[in-house]
Amino acid sequence: MGVCCTIDVVEYSGEKRRAVKLGKENAKEIAALYKKVWPEAYEYPEEWREKRVMSEAELKKEMDSGYFFFGVHIDGQLAGVYKASITERGAFGEQQAVLPEYRDMSVASAMYEQFYEFAKANKCKVNYVNILAGNEPCERAMNKFNFYKIGEPWEQSKGMLVQTYERKVEE
Repeated sequence: MGVCCTIDVVEYSGEKRRAVKLGKENAKEIAALYKKVWPEAYEYPEEWREKRVMSEAELKKEMDSGYFFFGVHIDGQLAGVYKASITERGAFGEQQAVLPEYRDMSVASAMYEQFYEFAKANKCKVNYVNILAGNEPCERAMNKFNFYKIGEPWEQSKGMLVQTYERKVEE
């Protein structure tokens, strides 16, 4: 299964998940999650996976430079996280990762719902993401959350084709 977008393969019937903003005090647990998830995301090129394993210091630097991190906790454990930024185009989401033991538990769904609210709160007209071209779980997520393709797939990293998707944010 992929790093991102594993949603509702089996509908989780437990409590509703909620994504919240994470701060520098969460950098250690974000780093631990990325260290566990990204090295095993074999559908991505090795150099890409290596760049996604970020240290606490790197995460804090990203936060200082205007990136936001949001995550879902389950029983006190950070189960999933994603990174967002505000650009001229809208709210951009990336680096979504869910620990394997929490996949199919509505973690990604909670993050996509919160991503929409983040964009709305920041008066963005769109949310947008880049996903691996042809990644079926991600494509299901795009459909479920009303994203649509923009343009053609493009090479984001050597040998890694991605497709840009966006969705309108209502005011």
